[in-house]
Amino acid sequence: MPSLSCLVISRTPALLNRLLASLSAARSHWSDRDEVLCSWNGSAAAAAEIDQPETPSLRIAQRHPYHFAANMNALARQALGELVLLVNDDVVLDPGCLDRAIARLTHATEVGVVGGLLRTSAGRLGHAGLLFDASHRPYNRCRPQLGPLIPLGAAEVQRSGPIPAITGALMLLRRHELLAVPFRESFLCCGEDVALCLDLRHKLGLWAFYASDVTAVHDEKSTRGYTDDSPDLEAVAAIVQPQLAGDPALQALQHLWQASEAAWLTDLGLNEFQARVEMERQLVALQHDLKQRLRHWQQERALLVAQREDLRQQLLATWASTSWRITRPLRLLGRLLRRSS
Repeated sequence: MPSLSCLVISRTPALLNRLLASLSAARSHWSDRDEVLCSWNGSAAAAAEIDQPETPSLRIAQRHPYHFAANMNALARQALGELVLLVNDDVVLDPGCLDRAIARLTHATEVGVVGGLLRTSAGRLGHAGLLFDASHRPYNRCRPQLGPLIPLGAAEVQRSGPIPAITGALMLLRRHELLAVPFRESFLCCGEDVALCLDLRHKLGLWAFYASDVTAVHDEKSTRGYTDDSPDLEAVAAIVQPQLAGDPALQALQHLWQASEAAWLTDLGLNEFQARVEMERQLVALQHDLKQRLRHWQQERALLVAQREDLRQQLLATWASTSWRITRPLRLLGRLLRRSS
């Protein structure tokens, strides 16, 4: 069983404690060779609120301002594990997910980094691998921005395999390979994870791997917040373009994933269109039924109004009549009223 160093950057005790609590069940067997190294960029007072887990042990390895690439590279140099898990502090790992990730990495020598299927706390798709658009900028595969239209159990979401890139929110690597190909520290706030996947491919011939059975909860950007990603995305595009052009295998892999995604999204769109057409048909039928009922109610109302008018005319005629026989009911009613008084 390989030893594991979990590397995390944090400034928020509540998030870090939640992650640490999920680590226990994420792997079936922890040993004293395993560890959690944290780059802490919060206050000293806040650090006192961090819960110390029994296994794996936690160590605040450094205290530096937040910079994902620089912080992670520094932690990797201090790590003792054969494998390193790079994980955001706002991730909650599912039970057994690290066992499955470790199995993927240890049994596939052609794989350099393993990532997984991330969902939001609302149960919607968050991450299922990264591909590149026509401008060579990275985007989240399966379009999680479509929200409830994308089912987590869909075959395309659950499909696993080598992929151009994965997110740095959850990455499992061999430590010596991360040291050989560290994160580029030139990015301001994002993009270094994609660049790492491309560098592993370019320099070591290793693939990134998307494993849909490596699962966790992650609400994107709850750690660093929302910033302008445009300069970093353009920097990633500048790396992607020549690498795709010079690596036919990577280019073929990109096209394979995109073709599969496009076919699935087309089917998804057609199904949604057909569902909306059926809903429209049902609404038209309901509208027709309501109009029929309205006409029926209007006819009944007109009949009741006519009956009421006929009765009113009869009462007026009776009231104005001098016939002894016709006015008899009125005279009887008057006698009853006088007796009751």
